[in-house]
Amino acid sequence: MIEETPTGEQLTPLGREVIRFALNRYPSIDAALTRFKDWQRSQKRFCELAPEWGLLTRRVLWAYPATQILVEELQTLHEEGTEEPSLVQLIERLHTTKPTFTIELFIRGTDNARSRVLTDDGDLRRNPLTDGEVYHSPTVFQLKAMLYHAGILTERGSEPDQLMPESDVWALREPLN
Repeated sequence: MIEETPTGEQLTPLGREVIRFALNRYPSIDAALTRFKDWQRSQKRFCELAPEWGLLTRRVLWAYPATQILVEELQTLHEEGTEEPSLVQLIERLHTTKPTFTIELFIRGTDNARSRVLTDDGDLRRNPLTDGEVYHSPTVFQLKAMLYHAGILTERGSEPDQLMPESDVWALREPLN
């Protein structure tokens, strides 16, 4: 929602729309942010706490290309009978269709993590995928939590040190049947 330009940081068109949305509902951005603080640490999904904001959050997340790819792959898995794929199943599936995307988004950027997960030929090694420590926290914790709160996924994310990849479910909350 913010982009770097030669003259400094500026709001993107989507960022400006979020500001307009906030100002339409609150007298100031500070008032909107104060309201957000009231929702912080709630166990309830953001899309249920504040449905209008939830829809806007969904729109913002949908603008992120990774969200679109994940939703399409999860929908395909659902159609093929894997309605609640584990993180390991999702990684295995994604790697067959989008290997570079999968590694860049899900696996830590360290040589250790990547050499554990990939063979010299770029194939996946399944066993290391069962270790939460090889995963990229911004994806398995933060992105997944945002997708959960926007009403896209059924479960929240987990920090890699608490992640159990074989039982960590990546399922669509509302798959198309």
